[in-house]
Amino acid sequence: MSAHRSTRRHRSNQQSRLAELLARRDRLGAEWAERVSHGLQGVGRLTEDLMVTEWALTEGWPHLSEAWLPQWVQADARKLHDPSAGPHGGCRYCSQARQRASA
Repeated sequence: MSAHRSTRRHRSNQQSRLAELLARRDRLGAEWAERVSHGLQGVGRLTEDLMVTEWALTEGWPHLSEAWLPQWVQADARKLHDPSAGPHGGCRYCSQARQRASA
């Protein structure tokens, strides 16, 4: 196998891994904010999963972590909400409550 093909495959694997980890981080961040907002159990475990995922991202791509960290904090903070003030768009738990109320 040529070194060029090996390098290209490694780069492709790295890009796939990056996309996978970023998607996981987004899912975990949204779930964390929803659970905190609704006072649900499991926040501690989600926090641990977030920390591990963020660690993997910042270790694998340290040159990008400076931009990512503030973006993650802001994205998660925007998803925090008070369910008693009305449903929050995009929140799975608010959607479920809305569906139950209309049934």
